[in-house]
Amino acid sequence: MLVNWSNDWIQVVDELNDVVIDDFDYEKGIQGPITHKHCVKCIAANQCWFANEKNKKPEAMEYSVEQVLNDSKNRIGLYHYNCHCKEIDIPAPNESDIQLICPKGKVNWLFKDKSEWIRAFGYKPNEEFLEYLENKVIESYCLGQYVILRIDNHGVAINVFVDIEGIGEKTNKSYRVKSGWMVFSNGKLKCNTFIGGWA
Repeated sequence: MLVNWSNDWIQVVDELNDVVIDDFDYEKGIQGPITHKHCVKCIAANQCWFANEKNKKPEAMEYSVEQVLNDSKNRIGLYHYNCHCKEIDIPAPNESDIQLICPKGKVNWLFKDKSEWIRAFGYKPNEEFLEYLENKVIESYCLGQYVILRIDNHGVAINVFVDIEGIGEKTNKSYRVKSGWMVFSNGKLKCNTFIGGWA
């Protein structure tokens, strides 16, 4: 059963930087001269959407009272000193707002490596199941049913928790799996692995 974990969403915005994670090669990630002016975390999160909850958005830096009191030059920022990033309130996304980026290799891997799982849910490993799974990923993400795994030069990696409803002989059964994605800018998610294991 899906539970709406969050109606409160934010977008990370750096008004001094229009570079986003989408601009970089997926294999190599964030690199180059831009990292001399903007940190990897700020680029990875720039223009991305997150549920406004702990473990679902990049964590802000915690400053001591002494650091705050001694900040005469207004250097305290969201993620680090001199950070330009801000959290902007946005409406909770609808399913039509989300775009999935699914490299062909990830689809092939799903059908090759997880075909027994798919059959165990009552489905056939085909395009019909892929479309069903993609819709469930979008639905779960919009409900805030995910957690951040890490933030690095490849972006913000999340596990989306997906409930797959069994069919055929598996009707009335539900299977919760985790699906791995990278959060890209403006409502895009790029697939790491469609089924990464049990949630």
